[in-house]
Amino acid sequence: MFDLTRPYVYVGDHTILTNLNAGPAMFLDLRDPVCMAIYLTGQWESWLTGTFLSVVRPGMIVLDIGSHSGYFTLLAAKQVGPTGYVHAFEPNPFHHRNLIKSAALNGYAHVLLHRVMVSDKNGEEVIETNGDGGSSIVYPQLAPLIKPTKTKVRKAVLKELIVPHTKVDVIKIDIDGGEPYIMDSLFEVIDASGRMVIFMEYLPFLWGGIDPVPIMQRFYDKGFAIFNVAMNGSGMKPVTIHELAAHTGHLHWDLIMVRN
Repeated sequence: MFDLTRPYVYVGDHTILTNLNAGPAMFLDLRDPVCMAIYLTGQWESWLTGTFLSVVRPGMIVLDIGSHSGYFTLLAAKQVGPTGYVHAFEPNPFHHRNLIKSAALNGYAHVLLHRVMVSDKNGEEVIETNGDGGSSIVYPQLAPLIKPTKTKVRKAVLKELIVPHTKVDVIKIDIDGGEPYIMDSLFEVIDASGRMVIFMEYLPFLWGGIDPVPIMQRFYDKGFAIFNVAMNGSGMKPVTIHELAAHTGHLHWDLIMVRN
């Protein structure tokens, strides 16, 4: 539901400053549709936000892989407090300035922004970016959906980026098709950690023909229970590897993977 009574300040360059429903202040570039939605409602993905806030605790290490404009980064930073750390990974330069400003304004010195695309190797990669903040790895399936502006970005292996915080408590992953390429390094982090909760947008349609079954089976083999969170707010239900394999549509699932 829209809440147009929420206070905000226009700071120029299409950007406003407002407070999220969960507390932190956030700079929002209204050319980006996600930022516009956050401005209108005070939140993003309400069906996930409450669970995310309940999972993240003081002192935790949180990874936000695909942090976009920083919504979940800021929520995590508020929850972990100064005794924890939040590593935010975002290759799209459109979002870097406001994410850094938002973290600084809230006094979140424990937010570490990595201006990279997490991948299976170090180097460079081309992503598609556009003027409204969207971005993705170049896939033919996405060509009709985004304006083709190519941006070369740094890519790096996850485990090398988070030293000395290799043991991680919570991970959020939303990288629009790049998921298969982070898995080997992701599982290195998983193996070095104990209890863990992973929030992951699941849309194999964007995986460039890569079979999702072997990838998702690895999570089950590592002791994770996997749940799909309903977007209508009706809760979450367990999903099997067969259900994950059968999900071939264009609408993503929001998965929560829990290892106790």
